[in-house]
Amino acid sequence: MRPIDLSKLKLVYEIARQENMTRAADKLNLTQSALSKALINLEDQLGTKLFDRISTGMRLTPQGERLYIHARNILEQHNNFEKEFYDKEEEVSGDLRIVTTSYLGAEWLAPCLEGFTKRHPKVHFQILIRSENIHPTEADIAICTFIQHQPHLIQKPLFTAYTRLFASPSYLRKYGEPKSLEELNHHRLITYKGNHYSSYGSTNWILNVGNNPGALPRKSYFDIESLHGMLNCALLGYGIVEFPDYSKVFKLGLKEVLPDLIGPEIKIYYAFPETRKNSKKIKLLYEYLSKQQK
Repeated sequence: MRPIDLSKLKLVYEIARQENMTRAADKLNLTQSALSKALINLEDQLGTKLFDRISTGMRLTPQGERLYIHARNILEQHNNFEKEFYDKEEEVSGDLRIVTTSYLGAEWLAPCLEGFTKRHPKVHFQILIRSENIHPTEADIAICTFIQHQPHLIQKPLFTAYTRLFASPSYLRKYGEPKSLEELNHHRLITYKGNHYSSYGSTNWILNVGNNPGALPRKSYFDIESLHGMLNCALLGYGIVEFPDYSKVFKLGLKEVLPDLIGPEIKIYYAFPETRKNSKKIKLLYEYLSKQQK
């Protein structure tokens, strides 16, 4: 039995993640031909095929999947150890990569970090924005709703928001303010394009709340595939929008519609690998963010 060179694990890891030889070669600073040759040599050494070459790229075989899982565990443990090793006790410094959703990243997290960056100027942030399908392995920390089937993650509650209805004063002056759920049927409603459930929860709850079982959803007036766009449309007076009750939404000047109505609960978590539970940077940032207003 010949040992598997640890450097070869990185090749398998990147090819599996990128599902494409060209992109993997770029990540590894290799030529595509050099990467292809290295993979062929590894498959010959192991006596098994690790990837199927398909029209869209590369796909792991069952044996390749086993090796990829092993490679991922080894490399992530090494990366986490390296970060821990260089965490100085006397000061907090170094890089922190955070993956989160677009609205949370741009409108909540970035402004929130101002105080932390002043206290810890040697920490350098990289904020990765994803519209959905957050992969915690992309970063040191993920800020999002609970990630299922990830026992290796520590997921700490950060804050809870609730979906509510909002409209601009100009819209309400022109079309009146609904006093009941039934009256929503006669109003202009702003929705996320398509029947979509985002990392924030339902984005089309407004079309169905209060309807009788089996009834058709209300008709959307303005459909847009952007949470920022939904807010902007509400500010322009296009109609009524559903949105989490973040403090910034109230500061924009929108008025709450049917204030006694509380929509789906949205729990946001601060997630990081269990192997990094002793990271001083990660601990301090959680303590800081958990005190911030949602």
